[in-house]
Amino acid sequence: MKRTIPIFAFLSWSLLVLTGCAELSQIGFPGDYGNWGGSDLVGEVRDVDTRAREIELSTDAGRRFLVKYDNNTRVSYRQRDYAVANLEPGDYVAVRAQQDLDGRYFTDLITVKESVQERGGYGQPSSGSGSTGRLERLEGRVEFIDLRRGTLEIRDRNNRLVVVSLPYNAPRAISDRLNRLRQGDYVRMEGRFLNQERFELENFV
Repeated sequence: MKRTIPIFAFLSWSLLVLTGCAELSQIGFPGDYGNWGGSDLVGEVRDVDTRAREIELSTDAGRRFLVKYDNNTRVSYRQRDYAVANLEPGDYVAVRAQQDLDGRYFTDLITVKESVQERGGYGQPSSGSGSTGRLERLEGRVEFIDLRRGTLEIRDRNNRLVVVSLPYNAPRAISDRLNRLRQGDYVRMEGRFLNQERFELENFV
């Protein structure tokens, strides 16, 4: 005997499907995608709060968004990876974002299209980037170099291992010096400690 589905069961199933689709449609993106195909927020960095791990972004359409990040979030610029703390207000970026059910945005990848210097501007210190304050000195022996990420590991005079990052807007001379370094070289540099184990390079001395 051919079985039939009661009309009330069919309507109930249809309602569940429509409800689910409505919920899924809320986990979307706000529409400021530029030419990036619908998965990125594209615009200018307004602020980077490293304490709250949050980036404020202003899109081309004039909308502002707060995007969360974590230790696994990569900043990519000219085929190198950098720390989020290297971002500056005025940088023009594409943020690969996902939105949760509460409407919060998260990112694991930020691609810098133009730095603030390339755009003819000058970045202002972010609220929590650790980029303010006097220059400090670090010296020690090179333990490891990662040219793709623009980082190196230095064993300082206190036998502490410090990860040194190169800002993506660094002068060509500094990038060239990094490319010439080899494991075992002894180096002296100026910059700023982001914490006890991370140092942002400003100059070689």
